[in-house]
Amino acid sequence: MIDSHLHLWDPGQLDYDWLHHVPAIAGRHGPEDFVGLDRRPSQVVFVQADCAPTQALAEVDWVAGLAPSALDIPAIVAFAPLETGAAVQSRLDALQHRPRVRGVRRSAQNEADGFLSAPAHIDGMVAAAERDLTLDLCVRDRQLPELVKVLQTFFARVPAARVVLDHLGKPDIALHGGDITGADWADNLKRLAAFPQVFAKISGLTTQDDWATGRDATLRPYIDHALACFGPDRLMFGGDWPVVDLAGGYGRWLTIFDEATTHLSAEDRDRISGGVAADVYRITPSPDVQETAR
Repeated sequence: MIDSHLHLWDPGQLDYDWLHHVPAIAGRHGPEDFVGLDRRPSQVVFVQADCAPTQALAEVDWVAGLAPSALDIPAIVAFAPLETGAAVQSRLDALQHRPRVRGVRRSAQNEADGFLSAPAHIDGMVAAAERDLTLDLCVRDRQLPELVKVLQTFFARVPAARVVLDHLGKPDIALHGGDITGADWADNLKRLAAFPQVFAKISGLTTQDDWATGRDATLRPYIDHALACFGPDRLMFGGDWPVVDLAGGYGRWLTIFDEATTHLSAEDRDRISGGVAADVYRITPSPDVQETAR
């Protein structure tokens, strides 16, 4: 199993302003904490954790320098200021010299309407894709119509690009509950899935529900709809640790994921549980996984 979406942070090393708003998880979360969980995947993809933008390269170097015996992190999705357009190219060049970097993310979830579709931002996306870097996109459900329009322009310029939608586009589960028919999110997700180059992460759903009173069954319609839209060959499991600890923890999310995919064939489960992430982020199995397969 590969977790396609894991964060690590150490406020003693880097600055994370947003952690002040979530004191429950504001302390250091390193690989030693993740490997202490009862259940965990064998490999993970590290996704940038929104430290200060000027520290983005330092974040990559910190993660790459962690002891490999503690946690196998074969791929990194790094921060890049895509909205700077052509000016981002030097940053992308620096990232390409770091071999574990397989993709970039400029989270837009808290940006105003129009941020995604700004010409400079699209130019930055194109520059990353032309360097064969996967683009992780973190947006909220209200931004999905704008994203659809952006991708029409983007894929016309770089048809072979790989785009990954984080957290299924962050549907407002706390508002809509388990009734996806009353939300625009369902239709917009289907529109995004019409682009064959778009993949999506089954991740981050528990924190889109009420953190204290959310129920496991409420999330099932969202996962079922993602399966119907993308199929097992364009979906990947993501744990979103340690953010997931705000809403029941990693073990709870794994149980929800297991129950939602138990009806699938073993082959399809393997694709979602790790095969798709391995393809998208160009990951080879760790030595212990290769030995088990022999």
